[in-house]
Amino acid sequence: MNTEPAPGVVARIDALLPQTQCTRCGYAGCKPYAAAIASGEAGINQCPPGGSATIAALAALTGRPVQALNPVHGVETPPRVAWIDESRCIGLSPRRIRRRSIACVSKRTLRGC
Repeated sequence: MNTEPAPGVVARIDALLPQTQCTRCGYAGCKPYAAAIASGEAGINQCPPGGSATIAALAALTGRPVQALNPVHGVETPPRVAWIDESRCIGLSPRRIRRRSIACVSKRTLRGC
């Protein structure tokens, strides 16, 4: 399909994605995946961390049919919790700590968190 997305569509799609930046969708992060969805280059079923809830939300936003998660990209698993050791934390803002914690959990390590 590969069409130019309407203004703001990439941001709206990106807002629905879990922001783990895990790359399991085949893209360098959530925003590039959002752009690929918006242009029609990628399916809405390539995000294991988001799972079925994200696929349903993307289907509602894009008007595409709900699909099962593509197993090529992984399987849906329950959310994980990261514990921050404040004595070792590098001093990020609360928002960046949350984002970094989510990314660290997706990589199964707490590098620098």
